[in-house]
Amino acid sequence: MINPQITLEDILAGKEARYNRQKDFRKKYATALVSITINMPGPVKDLPILRRLRDYAVQTVRRRLNVIGEEQVNAVTGPEALLAATDIGSFIKKITVEIEEEYPFARLLDIDVFDGFGQLLSRQDQGQSRGCFVCGCETVMCMREQKHTQEDIQLAVAKMLNHFRAYETRLVSSVAEKLGTLAVEAMLYEVTCTPAPGLVDRVNSGAHQDMDFYSFMASSAALVMPMARCAQAGMIHEGSIESLLPVLRIVGLEGEKAMLAATNGINTQKGLIFLLGIMAGVAGWLSGQKCLVTAESVLRSTRQMVAGIVEKELMCAANKEATMLTAGEKLYIQYGITGIRGELEDGLPAVRNKALPALRQGLNKGLSINDALVQTLLILMTCVDDTTVMHRHDPNKMRIWVRQQVQNVLAAGGMETVEGKKKCEELDFEFIAHNVSPGGVADLLAVTWFLHRL
Repeated sequence: MINPQITLEDILAGKEARYNRQKDFRKKYATALVSITINMPGPVKDLPILRRLRDYAVQTVRRRLNVIGEEQVNAVTGPEALLAATDIGSFIKKITVEIEEEYPFARLLDIDVFDGFGQLLSRQDQGQSRGCFVCGCETVMCMREQKHTQEDIQLAVAKMLNHFRAYETRLVSSVAEKLGTLAVEAMLYEVTCTPAPGLVDRVNSGAHQDMDFYSFMASSAALVMPMARCAQAGMIHEGSIESLLPVLRIVGLEGEKAMLAATNGINTQKGLIFLLGIMAGVAGWLSGQKCLVTAESVLRSTRQMVAGIVEKELMCAANKEATMLTAGEKLYIQYGITGIRGELEDGLPAVRNKALPALRQGLNKGLSINDALVQTLLILMTCVDDTTVMHRHDPNKMRIWVRQQVQNVLAAGGMETVEGKKKCEELDFEFIAHNVSPGGVADLLAVTWFLHRL
């Protein structure tokens, strides 16, 4: 049973019980002692995630030190562990300090080291101290000055725990691996379909000078693990689906770093990492909840997860300095365009109502996967406010000029007729000449294929 709240009496009793356990443990092993506790502010000290954090610390100590004995306790004052190690005390302290500083979430770990004589080895003896949860400054000074509110501290702790949840996704299950594979398949199918007007495809680089088909191959290969980790994050998430998004963002940012490393700093798929990461994470969450995983259930749950995202992330943009605004924020302030956030908050209506039916209809008619994807891409261009195009030009370039050009291709039969295919090839060159690259639509095409495969 996990205790919801503790009292001051519980804390004092817990300290005495820990002291007695440590004394008995030293008698048993007569070696250096490592004591692991969780530094968790507030009255709730024992939670499933805190027990897993304790287990992480135990496993990490085991890997790096010569451990000959171990004891774990799930106390009302929080999970604890004792380990006996035969290494030299100063070396043990050095290793445990490294563990406490290795990841953002490790600030919640409190790892004490006692040498073979029972003497506490403190980092303060070496002129070191641990920073404040919120600002990283000296903790004692922040407490003395009452620098941070309880809410500030709780938000900082929540952020650390989300970093730990993201870390946990590195151990990927077979289901998450499969979902991650489908996400990367969607990336590859999107860039492979040809002709893709204005976009990188197998024939040319579209309206791009800094990337090509092989950039996307390298980028997609680098995102195999991040996509699987997004699915795993959903599968093991113990909270509501609304609280999953911050964890997915952390994994997604790590995926973005992998992408940039693979492409020498070229942003090939940043938006797609966000979109497909959410899709994979929601599909994983549904699977973990033992719910049916379909395109419809994923879209419905996605809408629930991102509720209010426009208000939280765009409406506050008006308070930013102009030089700090992103392209999406500028479009929102100037034209009220909500972009992909608005699409997500509405449950991706263009995908649900247009793209998925078009893709399935094309495949049912006997179109090849390539042609069905290109046809779906064209249809998406007629109903999506692509902020990539709008940022390069203005809203009317997308809403009027692009849609008129695409409608001409569809009127000729699109990818279902010889004439339509020829016009689609011509449209590619036309988009390139006008520096039009509907990258946002391309991302939604990849999402459409992923959902179709579910």
